[in-house]
Amino acid sequence: MVVRLKYINRSGWMMESGVHSGETNLELCLDFANTIDWRTSKHPENQLRTYSDLLKWSQRHELLNAQTARNLARQAGEMANRADEVVEDANQLREAIFRLFSARAHEENPELKDTEILNDHLARSLSKTKLSIDEGSFVWGWQDVQSLDMVLWPVARSAANLLTSDKLSRVKECANEEEGCGSLFLDSSVNKCRRWCSMDSCGNRVKFKKYYRKHLAHKKTA
Repeated sequence: MVVRLKYINRSGWMMESGVHSGETNLELCLDFANTIDWRTSKHPENQLRTYSDLLKWSQRHELLNAQTARNLARQAGEMANRADEVVEDANQLREAIFRLFSARAHEENPELKDTEILNDHLARSLSKTKLSIDEGSFVWGWQDVQSLDMVLWPVARSAANLLTSDKLSRVKECANEEEGCGSLFLDSSVNKCRRWCSMDSCGNRVKFKKYYRKHLAHKKTA
């Protein structure tokens, strides 16, 4: 099975053409960590409650094609307990990834237990890789692609690659602390000055509140 993105291989994975195992999508793990909306608020919303949620997320990020997702959904129905375990593992991995990158974003030391959780998932991911030949070139691929936890393999790989890349210093946590956004993002701005997960959401919300409070204070003193 060949590793390709935007290209559906025989095993159902959708991977990027020409992507080496060391060039996994670095932001994939951050997107995974952000599957809790308003994480640090009083009303966090978990987007990964069921195995179906996990499959939908994987398809949105083009990790699986529709046929493979259907096959995994059928297996999950037949192996409900195992599917629940995978969802639990997914949430555990997500929280470890968030804490690791959040700690670095705030220049704090990460917890050893979170590194151990990631290492455990990374070991499973690496144990499933294999070398294949496609059109005369060596490429990385996956084996045992019918495993229910296959959707977590590229996530663990992405997290490990980002943690060891020169872009780690660009990982930030949204500055909208008052409302408890908690989203992680990779700051690609030239001056590393980005503060919000998105200017259209948190950036505008914070600026509007600041303006409103300033306007209200001005009226009271007028």
